Amino acid sequence: MVGKRRKDEAQLRKPPDLLLCTDALKPLQANAVIAGEPIEESHIAGIDLSGRKVRALNAKNSIFDGVSFASCEIPSPRLRDVRLVKCDLSNAILRGFEATRVEFIDCRLIGMAAIECRWQDVLVENCEGRYVRFNDGRVHTCEFRASNFTEADFRGTDLECTIFAHVILNGADLSHSKLRNTDLRGAEIDGIIVGPEDVRGAIVSAGQAIDFARLLGLVIK
Repeated sequence: MVGKRRKDEAQLRKPPDLLLCTDALKPLQANAVIAGEPIEESHIAGIDLSGRKVRALNAKNSIFDGVSFASCEIPSPRLRDVRLVKCDLSNAILRGFEATRVEFIDCRLIGMAAIECRWQDVLVENCEGRYVRFNDGRVHTCEFRASNFTEADFRGTDLECTIFAHVILNGADLSHSKLRNTDLRGAEIDGIIVGPEDVRGAIVSAGQAIDFARLLGLVIK
């Protein structure tokens, strides 16, 4: 008999389902992406779409390599089983961004606006994400690793079962966020903005517990 998962039991991120050989993926040109054509089992490499208006971005089982979406406005992008490597999404506006089993590797995300995003099983590794806006989003069972999210905006974001490992969160705003089973032990949190209810259920180190206590106005003797 298979036991039921406890509500407070840690969950593991599911990796994207991608073809083992990238040579099996079909190449896709910039015009197809700009036109908003559905993307599936494709390899999009080395194209510059910065500042362009992309009608839609619906991609499955695909890899974006060295693609620039800097300052793009893309309505409700949807990615599933996708990997983005060395891509630039700086200052892109991606409201309602849905991502499932997606990986961002070595990407620039500075100032990206992913307001009201819906992320599940997403990996963000070795990325520059200062001033990113995730506010009012849902970021579940995700991993942020070896990345800089200084002054990022997580206000009102549900971060349940998400891991921050070797991540800079200095000055980030997590007010009114949900941190149930969110692992912050690997994060730098100098100047972080939180309230008493925001940290309920978060996983923190002993040193961080003291820092949070000071932020919340507690006197430790």
